[in-house]
Amino acid sequence: MSAVSLAVEGLLDEKVLRRLIERVAASRFEISACYIKRGRDDLKRGMVHFNQAAKFHPFIILADLERDVCAPSLIKTWLPKGAHSNLSLRIAVRKVESWLLADRYACADFLGVPLNRLPQRADDDEDPKLTIVNLARRSRNRLIRESLVPAEGSTSLVGKNYVGELTQFVLNDWNPTRAETYSDSLARAIRALSNFSPVIKI
Repeated sequence: MSAVSLAVEGLLDEKVLRRLIERVAASRFEISACYIKRGRDDLKRGMVHFNQAAKFHPFIILADLERDVCAPSLIKTWLPKGAHSNLSLRIAVRKVESWLLADRYACADFLGVPLNRLPQRADDDEDPKLTIVNLARRSRNRLIRESLVPAEGSTSLVGKNYVGELTQFVLNDWNPTRAETYSDSLARAIRALSNFSPVIKI
């Protein structure tokens, strides 16, 4: 079993990445540390450091594609000299919430909405975070509405307990191996983690 460190944009991303490793690579990797950054730009600023550190300790990193054209171009921009073989940078298209929406049956049940309201191809959703909030507006569950939808007059894009409720969904219900059917970027991440074999040279 290899010890690995993680780096992510925020708290929800951490839970998603930990759950992903737990479901597809628990027998291969032991998580030794997780660097939770203050958003995507902060994570980007740390990439060179993580890439250098990977020579001595493997890293698995999760980032959102956001408005970038594609994952390969983002990786080339963030790591122009290339990623070290001990660093695996996985990209959620377009945000990590798309991976949650991809577990369609579980997510529909969690949000309290009909299954047919969820996108068929999660990676095609231009703003999966907004999609989750808008689905929550129609939820049969009052707690979901109050937690995920911003209060009237609020300038926030999400509700007061958005991260908390989605964290519970990730920990208790989200199944990445089920979700990969509806998200190509998640399927690629699962394959990459399954094949990730870091080697530390002493």
